[in-house]
Amino acid sequence: EIIDDMTFQVTLNEADPEFPLRLSYTGFAPLPSVFFDDPVAFEEAPIGNGPFMMDGVWDHDVQIRVVPNPDYVGPVAPSVSSVTFNIYEDVGTTGYLDLQAGVVDVQETIPADAVTTAPGEFGDRYAESPDTSFYYYGFPSYLWDQYPLELRQALSMAVDRQLIIDALFDGSRIPAASAVPPSLAGAQEVACGNWTFDPAAAQAAFEAYGGLDALGDEPLIVWFNTSETHAQIAEAVTNQWREVLGIENVAFENLEFSEYLPLLDSQGVTGPFRLGWGADYLSPLNFLEPLYASYSAPPVSSNSSFYNNPDFDQALADGKAAYAASGDLNDAIPFYQAAETTLCEDVGILPIYFGLNQYAWSENVDGVFQDAFSNMNWVEMTGGDIVGAIGEPEHLAPPASNESEAIEVLEILFSQLVEYDHRTSEPRNVVASSIETTDGGQTWVITVADGWTFHDGEPVTAQSFVDSWNYTATAANAVANNGFFGIIQGWDAMNPPSEEE
Repeated sequence: EIIDDMTFQVTLNEADPEFPLRLSYTGFAPLPSVFFDDPVAFEEAPIGNGPFMMDGVWDHDVQIRVVPNPDYVGPVAPSVSSVTFNIYEDVGTTGYLDLQAGVVDVQETIPADAVTTAPGEFGDRYAESPDTSFYYYGFPSYLWDQYPLELRQALSMAVDRQLIIDALFDGSRIPAASAVPPSLAGAQEVACGNWTFDPAAAQAAFEAYGGLDALGDEPLIVWFNTSETHAQIAEAVTNQWREVLGIENVAFENLEFSEYLPLLDSQGVTGPFRLGWGADYLSPLNFLEPLYASYSAPPVSSNSSFYNNPDFDQALADGKAAYAASGDLNDAIPFYQAAETTLCEDVGILPIYFGLNQYAWSENVDGVFQDAFSNMNWVEMTGGDIVGAIGEPEHLAPPASNESEAIEVLEILFSQLVEYDHRTSEPRNVVASSIETTDGGQTWVITVADGWTFHDGEPVTAQSFVDSWNYTATAANAVANNGFFGIIQGWDAMNPPSEEE
């Protein structure tokens, strides 16, 4: 609801003290009026309000080049002359080879087979930093007749996560027996036994399922997006299924990421599938609600396994209500943990590991740092024309982009109401001059700071946010970040149930 040119009010369905933290996410960015003229065309050369602006158009499968925005009024202006994102089908392997060859300047993915050698090769141009990334396999709920609970339990408990980490990453990952990263409040070391390595229990569950006879003659198909590292992990996981359970008949399917996500969203995968997640905002809720809440299924949000358990949903609702009532996250933690345990008891996913940023850079750039969101601090680097490495984005607009490749670019083309400090992870108002509530977090008044403009000179106003959010929240537009607005009153009316529902 617009109050004046620079102020708008947001009323939530229920009180949410974490709402300002959510506003750091790319999906809450403002949009210029030109976006609404042709949203598809906009993606070829997005016009944001951030520290960098497009230099030319998105050269698909080749590169995206950005240069400093001369009218940027944010806290830190860019120091580099430009950033060119080279686009690779296998960004880990080929991007790293190009770093070694001097073609790439900043490589934020070290391939598994280089983890042990990269520190010695790059010396003080190699670094590690904590992140919140989570690597897992999903069990699509629409295949649970084919993969019943006993089989899901067996497949999960047959996997020795630590062995995979030691063999492929020289121990530089954290084995996951939970779904919430250990750096976040309320993280459980073990959510339940189904997510631990227990060969005897795995064999017992497999026998209860019916063993190899029940599995039949068709291969067990494992899906992942194209990457040598993902292929190595898939091979390591299936080797353990072979050793512990005797499952020999396994096949692999892989696609480029821009093709992989749409297949997941359309329920096109035919077996366990690889995905990862990184924080949109720093809260345990962000690792539960978007990925597993029944109301977060695509195209609304990122529940790619289409997991649906009313007990899980209710535990999240109870946790949010407890937090809103007291303003203390600790009061929500038991409910969030209960939701996570429900997910574990269902074996809705198979966790593999929590990540650690490992990155390297050339002599052409200084001040490189990768933050808790696994985003590079492009704005704070010093150097000339810098080259980075990404995969081909699926989309390149805030309403439609919820995958890492696009966010890497959009994070510097757009500035948010709230942003986190790269090095300290402390949130701060940036485009917002104030975000205030007087009723415990159900109604928020947001004031946009003066002086912000889009790259085409259009002023950033309250209307820029309201129009953007309304577009994203409208079901007919079918954009990936729709579900992030489900907490706001009016979203239900913009997303009526389909006839099938």
